[in-house]
Amino acid sequence: MKKIMISLLCAMALFADESVLSQQKQETLDLKRKQIEQDTDAAMKSWISPLILSLGITENKNSLNNNSELQNATLQWNQDLFRSGGIGYTIEQSKANGAANLLGVDIQESTYLKSLYTLKVQIERDKLALMQSQLTLKNSDIDLLMTKAKYKAGLSDLSQLNQITLSRDTARTNLIVVKNTLESETYELKKLIQGENTDAIKIPAIELPSKEEYLAKNLELLQYNKQDQATQMAWKNKASSYLPKLAFNGSYGYSKNSYSSAYSSDFEGNAYSYGLTLSMPLLDVNANALMESAKLQYLQTKSQQSDRKVELSQEYEKHINNIHNYDEKVALAEEMIKMYDELYDFTKHQVAAGFKSQYDLESLQNSVNIQKLDKEIQNYNIVIEKITLYFDTKH
Repeated sequence: MKKIMISLLCAMALFADESVLSQQKQETLDLKRKQIEQDTDAAMKSWISPLILSLGITENKNSLNNNSELQNATLQWNQDLFRSGGIGYTIEQSKANGAANLLGVDIQESTYLKSLYTLKVQIERDKLALMQSQLTLKNSDIDLLMTKAKYKAGLSDLSQLNQITLSRDTARTNLIVVKNTLESETYELKKLIQGENTDAIKIPAIELPSKEEYLAKNLELLQYNKQDQATQMAWKNKASSYLPKLAFNGSYGYSKNSYSSAYSSDFEGNAYSYGLTLSMPLLDVNANALMESAKLQYLQTKSQQSDRKVELSQEYEKHINNIHNYDEKVALAEEMIKMYDELYDFTKHQVAAGFKSQYDLESLQNSVNIQKLDKEIQNYNIVIEKITLYFDTKH
């Protein structure tokens, strides 16, 4: 147990050093974040219209066999200057959507890490369970050996012998199951980590968050909060589209006309135009329905967030209750260790006096070790519960 605690206290620095995830998974997550940042930057500037350059050359020939050539180059810019708040809403909506999408990547990475460290703890726990199963099988072998001797001496009946035999078969089966479980967990862990060495993964030190901290930093709820902001801005943006809008329209160009006819004169020069346009929709039969739809989307997201908060509150309580149950099992294991230690000391003297066999002493020692292993197993179960709560939150 002391080794476990030392490992837990020393390993947290791994989070800051380098990713324990496989290179491919970490690269995918990093690329997703970069894409979201670029998409967010583009969305925040989506209200800015492009400056358009157009170049053209046109050849004409009419029925009188007169030729003309037109060359032109024009810069045009049509830009909204005011949308009754719509420009600001667009920027804020883009920021909120970008933050929500980044939190989505955080959730994916956190899910990977939760699975990775849960598997690592399960492997360490089930290594102990394997040792426990081996000891249980040894005790079953001792029970079977002693029961056989009693049966042959007429001190035990066949039903007792059958019962002990079945118990031994169950112990053998459990040993096989634990081995298979360990192999499966190891395969699953290798899918997530860098390289093949699962022993290089250290179990992180986990602090149990309070309920308030868990709900305040929960990644899902943080994402919902940003989605709330985005849908609220989308609703306000939709409403602003039916209010006055001021736009700038401007162009600057160069054109050159060349004619082959003596009755037409060539022209070459610059031309420009600029102006402001104030506009506002006077009638749109879908306006109320579209604005109400945007509002309902906002209210729906807020309702989903409230519902999820209630669910997560109950999930937190469930994990805390599980930890309390494991604590009780630890206390029970300590009681059993104390009892078996007393029986071991008593039996040791009985063996020395010739009243008990060495098999009795060996069985009791195995029972003591089984309970000690069970105590460590329950502590690993507590770590698994803490890992789940830890990786549900943002750090």
